[in-house]
Amino acid sequence: MNRFLQTLFLSFIFISAVAQVPTATIVSPSATLCSGTSLTFTTQTSNAPTAFSWSISPSKSVTIFPDLSSSSITFTFPAGGSYVISLMVSNATGTSITTSTVFVTRSADAAFNASLTGVGFPNQLVLTNYSTGSISNQWLFNDDPSVNTTSLNAVKDYTISGSYSVTLIAYGNSGCNDTASYALRIVDSSGITLPTVFSPNGDDINEIFKPIAKGISSMNVWIYNRYGTIIIKWDRVNGSWDGHTTSGERCEAGVYFVIVEASGFDGKSYKLKHSLTLVR
Repeated sequence: MNRFLQTLFLSFIFISAVAQVPTATIVSPSATLCSGTSLTFTTQTSNAPTAFSWSISPSKSVTIFPDLSSSSITFTFPAGGSYVISLMVSNATGTSITTSTVFVTRSADAAFNASLTGVGFPNQLVLTNYSTGSISNQWLFNDDPSVNTTSLNAVKDYTISGSYSVTLIAYGNSGCNDTASYALRIVDSSGITLPTVFSPNGDDINEIFKPIAKGISSMNVWIYNRYGTIIIKWDRVNGSWDGHTTSGERCEAGVYFVIVEASGFDGKSYKLKHSLTLVR
C-alpha cells in the first residue's frame, strides 16, 4: 500500500508539472490583413507564462513594436504575401511554441501630383494619379462634397478665392485602401507682374514673355519696338509673345515696350507700361 501511494503521489506530481507548462494562442487583429498598416497580434494564454519570444518569417523590412519579448506585438508588413508568426512562451515549469501562418493583402498606395495652371483666380487644378496597387479610385473635394469623381485623373476649376483641399482614395483588394490629400490656397486679390527680360533662343529656358497674372478677368497687351511700331498685340489673359511679329518674322535682340490694360475679378483696373529686353 505504501509503495502504491508513493507511486500515485509521484504520478500526481508529474501530471501537475506537465499541466503547468504554459501555452498560448496567437490572435489575429482581423480577418483581412493589409500591408503598410500597423497590425497588433495578441495572445490567449494558460498556465501563466512569464516570458514571451516572437519571431516572424520572412522578417525583411517588417516593422516590429515594441519588441519581440512583449505579450502582444505590432507588425507592419511591407508587402503582401504569406508570413509565419511564431511565439514561444515559458515559465519555471517549461516552454511551448505555437505558430500561425497569415496572409497579408497588398494595400493600394495613393499618390498624385497637383498643379495649378495659373496664379490667383479663376484657376484650374490638374490632378495626375500615380497610385499603385489600386483597382479603382475616387477624388473628393472639400468645397463640393457631392462631387465623387472616379476617373483616373481629374481637373477642378476654382472661380473664387479660398482655402481648398482634395483627397484621393485608392481602393485596393479586400478593402486594403489608402488615401492621399493636398491643400491649396487661391489668393483673394488680383495682380499683374511684368517680366523685364526673356530669351527666345531655343534653349527652353525663359522662351516667352507672358504677364504673370492672378485674379485677372480680362487683359489687353500691346508690344512696340523702340521706334514706336507695334510688333504684336493680344486681348486674352493667357496670351504670350515668343519673340516674333504677327507675320512670323524673328525680332532682333533689344529693348521693347509693353503696355497692359486689364481688369481683375475683384474690380481693380490696371494700366501698366514697362520696358522689356529681348535677349538672343
